[in-house]
Amino acid sequence: MLEGYNCTIFAYGQTGCGKTHTMMGDPADPPERGIIPNCFAHIFGVIDENGRSEEHKDTKYLVRCSYLEIYKEDVFDLLTEKRKNE
Repeated sequence: MLEGYNCTIFAYGQTGCGKTHTMMGDPADPPERGIIPNCFAHIFGVIDENGRSEEHKDTKYLVRCSYLEIYKEDVFDLLTEKRKNE
């Protein structure tokens, strides 16, 4: 991903099995952070580090994130305030 390739993390399982906790955890508590907060910390840490390097001084980065739920063939964007069914 940090070399310019797209990346996907796919969490699949029945309701209540811990997918959301695995992905988010407790972002305020570093030992309890999930995959998403840890990925963001790593990605932006590398970008910040590269920004200080002469080798990468002209490199531009575009970071996009989608957090989707697919339930009964309906797709919900979990990063928006408004739900589709409201």
